[in-house]
Amino acid sequence: MMMLYLYVQQNQWIAITLLAGIALTFVLCLLYLAMWQPRGAEGEAETIEVKDLKTCYRWLRSFVPWAIVIAVVISIAFTIATLLAKSSAPPNW
Repeated sequence: MMMLYLYVQQNQWIAITLLAGIALTFVLCLLYLAMWQPRGAEGEAETIEVKDLKTCYRWLRSFVPWAIVIAVVISIAFTIATLLAKSSAPPNW
């Protein structure tokens, strides 16, 4: 009798790759939808006065699609996490 052993620890790269592919496909669909929205927000962006961080965020959201904002925030978080991880264990030359 042949048994199929599926160990998540041994094949975790398969699970991570599949989940990353699903997430990237989802983000691609959302970006596609956000890119083809009607462009009427430019006039609204000119009426907002930027005084503090809250109004700056509202001003950015008036013309930048939310998917791009999320991608930038995730990139910044990933960069900070990578720098902290690399600085906590310097190479042992």
